[in-house]
Amino acid sequence: MNFLELVKIIIVLCFLIYACKLDLKSRIIPNKVWKFMLIFTIPITAFQVYETALREQLLIIFAFIGAVFMISFSYVLYRMNAYGGADAKALMCLAVIFPFYPDLGAFPVINNGFGIFSFSVLANSVIFAPFLMFGLLFRNLSREGPRGFIKNPLYYIAGYKIPVEKIGFHNLFEFVDEKGELKRVRRAVEPNEEIIARLKKSGLQKVWATPALPFIIFITFGYITAVFLGDVLFLAISFIL
Repeated sequence: MNFLELVKIIIVLCFLIYACKLDLKSRIIPNKVWKFMLIFTIPITAFQVYETALREQLLIIFAFIGAVFMISFSYVLYRMNAYGGADAKALMCLAVIFPFYPDLGAFPVINNGFGIFSFSVLANSVIFAPFLMFGLLFRNLSREGPRGFIKNPLYYIAGYKIPVEKIGFHNLFEFVDEKGELKRVRRAVEPNEEIIARLKKSGLQKVWATPALPFIIFITFGYITAVFLGDVLFLAISFIL
């Protein structure tokens, strides 16, 4: 097993977990998180690039092209509002920190995708969203029962019931309008202080809401999967083709 690679993987994972914690708490990830992640890992990457350049010049060229592609692609997705600035910075940093797909001997288990690690992280991140829906569905069926699923299947796969006093970073499927009437919608609305105040005044204990999970959480899961399992999307495409 490559010890330096393992050290770098652990360092990056610690920073990603810390970023998840900050994003869940305040929706703000300072730039210094990514700066320090680079500072702690770039010496290892520089040594790996130097070692590889002595043996495989073509791999260096491929790694450079892959890094430039992912930095550009991450920025384009950000400009398209596919995710936030912190998510783009995380992927850009991963493109620089891991110019080569990490090799830990027995890992990744299934494949290394197209050989561009940060792209595999992004692909896995997108794949994880449907799994969240299955998790929510199982949770709601066990807690709320199957009867409500027939009436509101969307609520069961995209949200859960939350106590009104615990509404935080959530979007609401249920809310009380200006007339004091309970409204149920299919496209969740972002609550403000006025909406929350009306809910508390109405006496409702719980409402259906969807968790506004930051994408950095999916990136972190995608990162872990890419390291130990591989590129799940690449595997799915391989089966189809």
